[in-house]
Amino acid sequence: MVGSDLDTNKVDGCVTTDVQHSYLRHMIDSIMSETSSSFAATFIQGSLQEGGERRNTDLEMSLAHEPMVSGTRESAVQNSCAASAMEWSIQLEKGLRSSKPGAPAQAILQLGRHLEQWSRELESDKSGIAPNVISGVVPGEARLFANAILLRLAGAFKGGDKEIKVSVVKAFSNERRHRNGQKHRECKGLLSKERVANHLELLNQVRYVFQNGDSESKELALILLGCWAEFAHDNAQIRYLILSSLVSSDPHVAKAACFAAGCFSEISDDFALITLHMVYNMMSLSTVSLPVKLAAAQVVPKLRSTFENIYKAYQAGVRFLSSILDEDVLVAVLSSLTELSSLYSPIAEIQVNFLISFLKRERTSRVQEAILRCLQFLFQKGLCQYPAEYLSSITQQYNHNFTFN
Repeated sequence: MVGSDLDTNKVDGCVTTDVQHSYLRHMIDSIMSETSSSFAATFIQGSLQEGGERRNTDLEMSLAHEPMVSGTRESAVQNSCAASAMEWSIQLEKGLRSSKPGAPAQAILQLGRHLEQWSRELESDKSGIAPNVISGVVPGEARLFANAILLRLAGAFKGGDKEIKVSVVKAFSNERRHRNGQKHRECKGLLSKERVANHLELLNQVRYVFQNGDSESKELALILLGCWAEFAHDNAQIRYLILSSLVSSDPHVAKAACFAAGCFSEISDDFALITLHMVYNMMSLSTVSLPVKLAAAQVVPKLRSTFENIYKAYQAGVRFLSSILDEDVLVAVLSSLTELSSLYSPIAEIQVNFLISFLKRERTSRVQEAILRCLQFLFQKGLCQYPAEYLSSITQQYNHNFTFN
């Protein structure tokens, strides 16, 4: 019986390893796609859909879904996140030290939910009186606990297994996702540079994982750096790490670098200008794989740190369109330029006219549909200068059912 059990465990172990590797790949891609959720990303991710592999449901339950935090969001905020920080830190430490399978990852994900609440609390405070003052926390104590928690998570990322690394990245990607659509340079949340005193130590731990880890560890490190862009964007070593990874021969690393570059470009003007030239060059090279080109296209709407950068990125994209031969890349760039133009109404008007003229040329039905969806997107945002009747008449010419109202 004992021998039989051991043999079964060996077989199951091999199968489990393969499934975990496959699912880890799925989780990394999911984290990037969820955090980059946008009009352009929806288009582009549709081109990246791959059939086939079944997911491991148990792993999905442990990693993809965050546990519910005890109590309601309202009660957590009412009690002040700062006042709860010590308890959260203790619970995290207990979870990380637990020998129960999956417990460390669950503790990290639960803390991630708390960090998201804490950031919301800090960003929504309009009173000028810090919540920790209201709840009786000693001045400076909340920041001390916050930095200790961040450092503990960075340590877990550096020394933990892949499940723990994914959990740390997912916790911070969720914190970042709740800020999507905000002006990131105005971030006043938990990860703003003014609040993270030990940011160099945090960055060094992640850089260590990148330099010494395998491909998946490098991907996760890059995604985490992207989530930390608020306090990492002006670090020279980290900037070089991301930019050099854009041209990595490993397509998975290059895609993760695109994610990080997009996060940095939302904040840093000079980084956005460098990235602008690099992503258009990546999309023009025949040696770059399609998934990497599509990931590069998703960076374009993130080149929005200033109106000047938006205009430069838009002009470069329009010039680039004439040289695109791959239909997947063409659709991706059209959708990305449309989303970018929606950030500045004068450019949006130019984009509407450009899309209509582009539509009138001889194109495939797929490209036509993409153009019409771009027009619909701008119309629904109130950025289209033409009446609904005119746009509807255009769609009828191409036998597509789109509603402009």
